Amino acid sequence: MTRKIGKHQGFVLNALSASIFLLNGSAYALQAMDDQDLRRVDGQDGVDIVTSYSQADIDQVYWQDQAGTSAGTAKALRAYANGVKIRDTSATYDLGTELKFNTGTNAGLAGVDLQIISNPSTISIDSFNICDTAATQVCGSSIGRLALQTGSPLTIALRTTDGLFSDSSQAYLNLGINNANIYLGQNHPTNANLNNQLILKNFNFSFTGKGSVFVDDSGGLKLQTNVGNMATVKASNTQTPNTTYGYVDFTRVRDADNLLSSNSTFVDSSGYATNAGLNLEFMLKKDNDMTVASPYTLTNAKGLIRVGANGRIVNGFLQVRGTDATGVAAPSGSTLNNVLGFATSGSTTGSGANATVLGSTGIAFRMRGEFTKVGDSMLTATSGNPAGDATTLEIGGAGLNTFGFEFGNLTPLISGSTERAYFDSGSIFVNLADTKNLLMPENYTMQNSRFGGTAGNFLTSSADYNQQIHTNAGSVNPYSLILAIRGMDFQALSKRGRFTSSAGVSAANAIAPTDGLNNKWGLGLPIYNMNANLATYGTTFTGSTLVLNNSTGVISTVNVTNSQRLGFSLALSTEGVDKSASDPTVKLGTKTTSIMLIDGGDNPNNPGQPIDYYMGLRNIDMLLKGTGSIGVENGNLNVRLPNLLIVMAAEVAAGYLPGAKAKTMGSTYVAPTDNFAKNTDVLFGVKLRLQGDMNLALVPNNAVSDGTKFAVIGDLEILPTVTGNTVQISDPIDGSILGLDNLVGKIRFNNSIGLAKDNVSFNASFNFNPDSTIAGVFRAKDVNLYPPGGAGQRLGEIAITGGTLSSSLKITPRN
Repeated sequence: MTRKIGKHQGFVLNALSASIFLLNGSAYALQAMDDQDLRRVDGQDGVDIVTSYSQADIDQVYWQDQAGTSAGTAKALRAYANGVKIRDTSATYDLGTELKFNTGTNAGLAGVDLQIISNPSTISIDSFNICDTAATQVCGSSIGRLALQTGSPLTIALRTTDGLFSDSSQAYLNLGINNANIYLGQNHPTNANLNNQLILKNFNFSFTGKGSVFVDDSGGLKLQTNVGNMATVKASNTQTPNTTYGYVDFTRVRDADNLLSSNSTFVDSSGYATNAGLNLEFMLKKDNDMTVASPYTLTNAKGLIRVGANGRIVNGFLQVRGTDATGVAAPSGSTLNNVLGFATSGSTTGSGANATVLGSTGIAFRMRGEFTKVGDSMLTATSGNPAGDATTLEIGGAGLNTFGFEFGNLTPLISGSTERAYFDSGSIFVNLADTKNLLMPENYTMQNSRFGGTAGNFLTSSADYNQQIHTNAGSVNPYSLILAIRGMDFQALSKRGRFTSSAGVSAANAIAPTDGLNNKWGLGLPIYNMNANLATYGTTFTGSTLVLNNSTGVISTVNVTNSQRLGFSLALSTEGVDKSASDPTVKLGTKTTSIMLIDGGDNPNNPGQPIDYYMGLRNIDMLLKGTGSIGVENGNLNVRLPNLLIVMAAEVAAGYLPGAKAKTMGSTYVAPTDNFAKNTDVLFGVKLRLQGDMNLALVPNNAVSDGTKFAVIGDLEILPTVTGNTVQISDPIDGSILGLDNLVGKIRFNNSIGLAKDNVSFNASFNFNPDSTIAGVFRAKDVNLYPPGGAGQRLGEIAITGGTLSSSLKITPRN
């Protein structure tokens, strides 16, 4: 039986009213009621509670966390949501929540059926900041206004067959967060009545899972699709297939605008446009009037980028647990959860049990799952599981009237492998912090990669992995929200890529739902061992922002004063190829970080199998580190990083994927399974190290009418006060290097990736010395040739006093 929750008028008792009503009655001795008595009351083994209200106002809501300090003492920090308002913005539903809790028994086991349905609303927060709990409280600046807006009921459903938590029986879980809009609004620099907004539109987490839900003494709360063999799973934290399987499905959701016959590639059985089951769609809106009755709308918002995921994932788990990083005696010590090191302030580094950045409390997450493809046995309906759809991933323009790209037929790196491609988020830590510095894991390859000809000169040093999250003078830190990722993997290559269209395109630009389903080409964007630290806090910014004229391509600057922004610091690293755990000098070549085009056409030398030829940038070791601020002025997403470091080592290569049988190298040749650990396919190596001042903007012009491009514009100033700015090309055989060393100068860039109905284009434009100053002249002060193992031989220098260098590459894949 289904129940419709709609607008109605009636008499509803809230908890306070019901209590007063009961107190006014006469008191009698209570009599025990058994199950039969309860059934006569409501006809079920459980309760059904419905709340209804017109609006709600809450002064403050906070989350408290214990953070370590440089003084070696713990400090309680609170993230405050101030001025919380809940309003009814739906014409169909009342504000309210329904809770259903039923129980039953079967074969001597007690089952639970829990359902929570929350009706649509707009929850707004006037300000959000981080404070301590001292008698004289110190608070950081607000990051801005926040709002969560839903257009359909949010649902949570949990059904179990053996209590609430069991690691040996299956449970069913549904999380239905559909078409939610999340707003971050920052004050306009000159008009207090206006907000500039970053919007997450149509956020979907349409999740249905079947597996076990249990609490583990070390792993915390865990939802796991495999049931049984739990001792092995708990010990290794990996998935061991067995006789009982579960799954997770991300199911497509009808667009909130109910667009029928919309020319979208993705429609439901009734012809309405749909969005991905996991949908992240970012938009920007400038000069939004906050004085109107309903200030949170999508009117005049422009799309930036959209990513999504659909289909069935197996052999997975979702884990939530608490953390405690204390108990370390000195900065040289370490524990499992002390991943960020010790708190600092000014030049002081804390020591002792309570000086760890993460402190004694915090939250940790981890999620892992394997992707399915057409033909996977786990997609077939069985007596225990319904049929499922193969996993697909999406990227494209946000909003209406855009193009996109779908990644399908996801496989691991090794050609012909019977294993599945997979995603592992790694351990994700969320904490409040009082520190100036964070630590990153060191990258072995870059720490030992020859850079030039000087002995002991390598791409990175240990100091490069020390991240400074703010540049404020003195010893007072802005309290910050920290997110850290350790060990994220995305080992998947798409062997079937296809272009897609969103709702709102013209008939001429429409791409049909069946178009491209038989394509035999794709993209490989695997990521191996990604580590990251992200810190954010409230701040203000005074300086220049960049604006792009889409019609002329001209970039101009606009100055802002005391503009509300997010203080922002990011450090991110990837590992190019996996290595032996016992000997890091030994490459294994089974996992990689790469960007590759894949030819998945039929291989006449191996019937029924793809050619699996690849070309691109492979085995990318990278460190990206920057500190500054993020704002949403002028309708763009603006990022200012006056302290930016980019380090990379990679290989430009072309060949056969590991394990692939060659089409052209004889009838028996098979590429080694450790092909990515060898130099056979490498054309040349690339190393670079750039440190300078970056001012960039992401421009929302991905609608077809705006050029369907994801555009990045910016200024990069390589300062003469920083040494070691270099781009080097190396020979893969003997290791000789051609170096453009000691780089200085200023470059303005206008780069974009464009999507069309049948092609993708990569466009780059570099304007050297855009301000026409002596200091802005771009120079490679030394052009050096480094023989194998020898000192560099200077060939001269290069200077570019001005001008623009442009290039464009368009790829039109075959059908």
